[in-house]
Amino acid sequence: MLRSIFRLPRYYFLQIRRLKGDPVYLAKGFAFGVFMGVLPLVPIQTILIIPLTMTLRISTIAAVIAGTMISNPLTFMPQYYITWKLGNAVLPGRISWEHLEEVLLAINNDGLVNGLATFSHLGVKTITVLLTGGVLIGIPAGLISYFFALKFFRTLRVHRLRKQKLNHKKK
Repeated sequence: MLRSIFRLPRYYFLQIRRLKGDPVYLAKGFAFGVFMGVLPLVPIQTILIIPLTMTLRISTIAAVIAGTMISNPLTFMPQYYITWKLGNAVLPGRISWEHLEEVLLAINNDGLVNGLATFSHLGVKTITVLLTGGVLIGIPAGLISYFFALKFFRTLRVHRLRKQKLNHKKK
């Protein structure tokens, strides 16, 4: 178990490194995935990412990888707590942590289909607080990740071009 936790970052890094395409296209997809990953929409993130990335014409694969990287079983509870805390600070007195924790446990234990049903019963107040906190965290996180991802994908492209030139010289 512990070994697999330490292998997870390397796994995501290798997935990202294998992506091919224009650095701007990939970085936009990655940043959008980070933004969506921060939003507290665990049961429906990927369902939303796919059509939105196709509409925006950004990398769907990069967005799905980034969204999964950001929002996973290890980050699920702390992420919801932070978005709730920030959302409740901006929109005070809307929901209690006890109410939200009860719902989160139901989503976490019930799987996707029942999680969707539970998520749909959260109520407008709860969803508003969570989305407000998520957007307030997601926008800066997405912007910052865009610039890091752009630098990464540009560097990767230069590295691949150098390697390709060396391989052609050998022939």
